[in-house]
Amino acid sequence: MGTAVIAPFLATSLYQAISEALPVRVWFYESWLTPRGFRAKHVYVSGVQAIFSFLRHEHEQYDAVMRRAGSLSARWVHDGLTPFVRWPLHALPRALRARAALRLARHVVRRTWSESRVRIRWRGRVGTFAISRSLFCAVREAAPQPLCGFYAAVVETCLEIAGVAAEVGIVGCLASGNGECVVRVTRTAARRPGADAGRAAAALVAMAGALAQTTVAAQAPAASGAAERAVAAQDVPAPAPRPLGGGGVLVMPFENASRQPGLAWLSEGSALVLADEFRRAGLEVMAREERRCAFDRLQVPPRAALSRATVVRIGDLIGADEVVTGALMVEAGDLVLRARRIHLESGRMDAEQDVRGPLAELPGLYRELAARLLGAGPAAQPGQAEPAGLVLGVPPAAFEQYVKGLIAESPAAQTTFLSKALDLHPEFPEARLALAQSRLAAGDYRLALDALGPIMDSASHGAEAGLVAALAHIALGSFTPAYQVLAALQARAPSAPVLNNLGVVRLRAGSLPPGAGSAVWYFDQARRLEPLEPDYLFNLGYAHWLDGSPQGAGYWLREAVRLAPTDSAAHALLARALAGTGQPAEAARELALAGRLSSAFEGIDLQGGWPPRPPGGLERLKDSMAPRRARRIDAAIESAASRDQRDLAAFYLERGRRAFERESDRDAESDLRRALYLSPYEAEAHLLLGRSYLRTGRLQEAIDAFKVSIWSRDTAAARLALAEAYLEARDPAACRAEAERALALDPGSVHARQLLDQVRPPSAPPV
Repeated sequence: MGTAVIAPFLATSLYQAISEALPVRVWFYESWLTPRGFRAKHVYVSGVQAIFSFLRHEHEQYDAVMRRAGSLSARWVHDGLTPFVRWPLHALPRALRARAALRLARHVVRRTWSESRVRIRWRGRVGTFAISRSLFCAVREAAPQPLCGFYAAVVETCLEIAGVAAEVGIVGCLASGNGECVVRVTRTAARRPGADAGRAAAALVAMAGALAQTTVAAQAPAASGAAERAVAAQDVPAPAPRPLGGGGVLVMPFENASRQPGLAWLSEGSALVLADEFRRAGLEVMAREERRCAFDRLQVPPRAALSRATVVRIGDLIGADEVVTGALMVEAGDLVLRARRIHLESGRMDAEQDVRGPLAELPGLYRELAARLLGAGPAAQPGQAEPAGLVLGVPPAAFEQYVKGLIAESPAAQTTFLSKALDLHPEFPEARLALAQSRLAAGDYRLALDALGPIMDSASHGAEAGLVAALAHIALGSFTPAYQVLAALQARAPSAPVLNNLGVVRLRAGSLPPGAGSAVWYFDQARRLEPLEPDYLFNLGYAHWLDGSPQGAGYWLREAVRLAPTDSAAHALLARALAGTGQPAEAARELALAGRLSSAFEGIDLQGGWPPRPPGGLERLKDSMAPRRARRIDAAIESAASRDQRDLAAFYLERGRRAFERESDRDAESDLRRALYLSPYEAEAHLLLGRSYLRTGRLQEAIDAFKVSIWSRDTAAARLALAEAYLEARDPAACRAEAERALALDPGSVHARQLLDQVRPPSAPPV
């Protein structure tokens, strides 16, 4: 019994019901209803029954919570059904709709707990809905009141969905001593003349629409052609998406406390060495590229001395489990290294560890420091070493040149330092890969290929080297060699970035070797491996567009803008697709948003409908094998159609609002993104998300979020928030314009007048 399957939607519906009925007590139940409940495929009965036990002590609130949870569960299960399965509930004659509603209720009960059994009987207008092995009614002592209000609410909601008026009551409960829980249904409303004939006619229309929707949904991800069937054996089932944030250890660059210019390179070098030692000990460590992307997003200078609060904020926002910070200095001719681990989840900070020794013994000092740090916390897992190349396995002089090349500002300076590193130690794969990447950035594609030659077959660096080589071939227009390199990588280990780039090669190449799949197939396979990466959805929609399929393009571009609401190119392309399918109003709405997000899409004419020759070159390449670690939508939200979107979006919006108010930006952004996935144009969610970005220093992301909020619903609050963002971005003209619009919307706004006074020209009179 303890391992029987309980549906995740039960955890979700209970959480929302408790939040509504017992808002001041929701913190207590969160110890059972954690975010894992929204992702888990198997929920233990013991934890759920603990919730029921405590809820029963809430007295009259118990029934309210259970009935609300039952109603939510029924609606979410109903909306998760295909249109073809749903149509009998809305199109059959009334008596048959009532039977269909109870069959839906049985489906909900069976999905709630796999051990429950349901028996349905009808006698004229009266039906009985009997549940054996009730999940809610297993109690040690008889209860004075029925405990199965959840089931009654499920039945009521299913009848309401079907449009059947009926009285629903509990006539027997297992907790009260009955052998099973019994819900009685009595149809009450009289039949209207001609209603069933109208229903029968509507059934044909509903069924035709359902078949059309099913066809479009089936066509959108479908592969086509003999090539896809030939390579279908390589199809890899999509793995479960990673949890939000992804976890792992973030090692920050050390502070150069002695301020000696000759030691500046050791700041970044310390982070690289410790990250490598942690990785060899079996810990998941965030790559340097992920750290750099996080710094760029937060507009943090890469070599600035950061306060501990800023470091913790950065780690929290990018989803790290731990952060390692440190400092280095020279005392009496010795190098002193100090570092500590900060555990973000528990808020615990380990004791500082320090080592001291001559600079010539640098490798040994770092190994000793790493050993002390690993022994200071429970996350250390020695014995799980990876065969990754050690940066300390090279001469210190070569390592110094390598680090200086990584932190150099220009590709030319990077190339100079990295070339010196290879001159000192030719067998340095990290330096060779970095040199190829810098040459690729500088446009020296053939030199980049030359640098990669010795490591193309490397077990530890071959994948990244192959991806860089393919990018160089693509830039040179050598699509057949690019295809061959990528196909070899894909045969070695399936990867979403490789599949995506194969799709790009397929779009750009005039011809490829036999057996190559279509671009649609490659992008769809990448999307299956990483379903929450918006670039793959964009490319898939774009490929459908190029194939002349506006329906498929519109389907996948809608999904892309759900995951990336501020992607102006995706909105513009979706506008084209909608115009091609005869939806001018929606197309104009999407194009207006694209124009607000980027001036590049202003003035596009949609009157021509579906363009006969769509523009090329919009597809997006991936330049890294590592999946981007970002604040993404929880994997539990696999499809908007599987939930009641309005209720669930409101639930996540409310939870995000509470998290924002308590300044828990990491949780707030997670929940707000879930709300926006379900309701992409929810103005308040965009506004709160923008304020969270603004509070954490991500100005451009905040400005984009405020623009979408204003476009969704123009309010004085959103205009003022955008004005504040422009003020922080040192754009007084834009700040003034937004503050004036806010004042026009709310003439009594004191805040708008204060902003206008701040940015008004010296000669202008006060507002």
